[in-house]
Amino acid sequence: MTYRLLVTDVDGTLLTPDRRIVPSVREAVRAARCCGVRVCLATGRTWSSVQPYAEALDIDPPIILFNGGMVYDFREGRTLLCQALDPEHARTVLDLLQSFPQVQPHLYVDDRIYVGRMNDLTRTYARKDGVQVEAVGDLMKALAPDPMKILIVGEPEELARVRDMIRGRAPEIHVVFSEAHYLEVLPKGASKGSALRVLAQAVGVELQETIAVGDNPNDLEMIQTAGLGVAVANAHPDVKAVAQYVTVRPGGEAIAEVIQRFILNGGE
Repeated sequence: MTYRLLVTDVDGTLLTPDRRIVPSVREAVRAARCCGVRVCLATGRTWSSVQPYAEALDIDPPIILFNGGMVYDFREGRTLLCQALDPEHARTVLDLLQSFPQVQPHLYVDDRIYVGRMNDLTRTYARKDGVQVEAVGDLMKALAPDPMKILIVGEPEELARVRDMIRGRAPEIHVVFSEAHYLEVLPKGASKGSALRVLAQAVGVELQETIAVGDNPNDLEMIQTAGLGVAVANAHPDVKAVAQYVTVRPGGEAIAEVIQRFILNGGE
C-alpha cells in the first residue's frame, strides 16, 4: 500500500515526555515529505500552543486542533471545520464540577484558556504545555457563545468519577481522556477521527491512503478511521487493542519507526 498522508498526535506520540522532538524524528519527517507524503498534526492543543512544533518540523497544513473540534489551514489562515461546545453543555459540566473541588477545569475559547483561579494544577499544566492561562474568577461568566472545549486536570481516579457523572447526567457530551491527568469535554460528534475525514478530503487523499499514530483514548477514533492505525509502544491498552500496528519504539521516537517501515521501505 502506498500512503500519502501521515497524521500524528503530538503529546506522547510525536514529542518525548519532556516535550522535545528528537533528531531521528526530524530526519524521518523530512524524508517522508521529500517522498511526497503530507505530514500533519492532530492535537488537543490550541494553534498558538502547537505552532512552535509545527514550524520546527515544517509540518504540512491543515492541522487538527481541540481534539477534532477544529481543522485549520494555518498557511492560508482558513478554518475548514469548527465544532464548538454547546454553552449549555459547558454550563452543565462546570456546575457538576462544583462537587469535585480537587480537580481544575480549563475553559478553551478561541485561542485562549481560562480558569476560575490559579492553583498548582494549572501552574504545572501551563508550564508543561507552554501555554498562557488567564484567571477570571468565575468561569461561568467567561462562557462565550462558542467555547471549544473544557480540559479538566486532576488525579486519574477523581477524573474517572467526573467522567462517569458527566456521562450519566449528560450523555450527549463527549468526554475522553487525553492523558492520565487530563479529561477532555468536547462537543457531540467531535473527535480526531471525524476531523481526519475532513482533513483527508481537503487535501485530496483517500482514507485508505492515510496513517494515523497516537497513544491515548482521544486518539482511538482517528486510529480506527485511518487506512493504517498505529499505536506507540507505551500507548494506553485500549489504543493498542484497536491499532493495526504497535511500534517497538515509545512515544517521542515512534514516528521515525513508522515512517521508515511504512513510507520509506513500503512495509505492510
